[in-house]
Amino acid sequence: FFVAIIIMFSVGSIIGLSYFQMEDILNSQLETRLFNIAYYTAEDKQVKDALAENNNQELNLNEHIEKIRVKTNVDFIVVFDMNGIRLTHPNEENIGKKFRGGDEIRVLTTGEEYISKAVGTLGISIRAFSPIFQDGQQIGAVSVGSTVNEINKEKNEKMGQFIPFVIIGFLLGMYCAFVLSTIIKDEILGLEPKEITLMFKEKNAILENVKEGIITLNEKGNLIQYNKEAARILRLTDMDINRNINEFFLENDVFELLGTDKLTENLEVKIRPGVTILCKYNVLKNDKNQVIGQVVNFRDLTEIKKMAEELTGIKKMAWSLRAQNHEFMNKLHTISGLIQLEEYGEAIKYISKTAKRNEVTEVTTSKIKNASIEALLLAKYYKAEELRIKLEIDNQSILNKLPELLSEEDLGSLLGNLIENSFDAVNVDGTGKVFVKLSENDENLIIEIKDNGPGIPVEIREKIYEPRFTTKLGQRGYGMSIVKSIVDNANGEIILSVDNGTSWYIKIPMQGGENI
Repeated sequence: FFVAIIIMFSVGSIIGLSYFQMEDILNSQLETRLFNIAYYTAEDKQVKDALAENNNQELNLNEHIEKIRVKTNVDFIVVFDMNGIRLTHPNEENIGKKFRGGDEIRVLTTGEEYISKAVGTLGISIRAFSPIFQDGQQIGAVSVGSTVNEINKEKNEKMGQFIPFVIIGFLLGMYCAFVLSTIIKDEILGLEPKEITLMFKEKNAILENVKEGIITLNEKGNLIQYNKEAARILRLTDMDINRNINEFFLENDVFELLGTDKLTENLEVKIRPGVTILCKYNVLKNDKNQVIGQVVNFRDLTEIKKMAEELTGIKKMAWSLRAQNHEFMNKLHTISGLIQLEEYGEAIKYISKTAKRNEVTEVTTSKIKNASIEALLLAKYYKAEELRIKLEIDNQSILNKLPELLSEEDLGSLLGNLIENSFDAVNVDGTGKVFVKLSENDENLIIEIKDNGPGIPVEIREKIYEPRFTTKLGQRGYGMSIVKSIVDNANGEIILSVDNGTSWYIKIPMQGGENI
């Protein structure tokens, strides 16, 4: 409707402008034509002779002038003398009478040529006056004109030629407006502008209030839009719009990974030391099924791990208490049985042997200066006892500071996954053994974990770091992938060796790590 109004206004303006321009052109052409006819009539020899001789040949002169009038298609050509008496007129009864209108005085007194508009015997008309001279003396004048009615009739005829084109143009414009509005409505799902504005504000409010970071990328992987949480996690500003997404991550091929069909969710990406995000993405396609961009939502995996550590801390405590209680009751029963059998010497030896096992607690307490890692090692120790596995923590182990690029959450995840894998590999009949040692120097943190299990088969050693690869029924297969990712992000190296079991040797550079 609005476009139709614009078309009507535009067409109406063009018609109005064309009408006035055509009126000016027709008036100019009419004036020029009237002047030319008046001039040539004033120069006509028969006209001059009739005025000079005054021989009462008006009828012959009028017949001559009428031929000229008919041929030139004007309404009247009137020749009159210096007294204003008509010698010619389309109505012969007006011949011999005084010129009517009052606008002839100027040509008789000044001898000028001019155009005027006045009321004559034929009605309102446009007149061209031209003086008639002979031998340098004015002997009369001629007036040539057309009535206003005839002029308007000619204008209307000219305008009538435009009307079909105006109608066709208007109808075509209305049709195009209808087609355009239909196409636009289909593109915007039939929504009105107010509805689109409301929907945009609602979605924007939702995006800004979700607890996940959300970013929109174009087909080249350049940033288009982001929400408040994404700005916080990735430290985005308005200056980052149109930057490539890979510039925000330590890995340089994130967008290539996002562009594949294999990894669509649960993609861990390191954005800076100590901060990892868990990504999920959706591909945006147009109506031609062409990829036009992606929407990526992600969570701060570092915060998730902290929450998980807090939650799993309760589980670790439960394992520890359960194992300690079970072990304590077994020891009391053993001591009670030895005393009842009056084996006092054996009872003393047993008590002494049991006291030495507290060395594990002494090692973790005095030499492991990180409370989270200390709790983890103790929990794994008591879990091993529950599983009838011997977990040996080297009494030379020491941990005073962490590498600069390794957080305590990452170290805990690394140790936890490797120790659990060792538990799964060894026998649980009392013969299974797992050895753990942490050591450090000015350059590196070194982690050694060994077990006496059957070892990793040669054919799968190259696959163990792949996500979702596992040989355990019901397991997800992310453990070793996470370990490899943590070591790589910390610029470390991991060495696997298989000899009477599986050994892991991990070296991570300190790079100015701070004291714990």
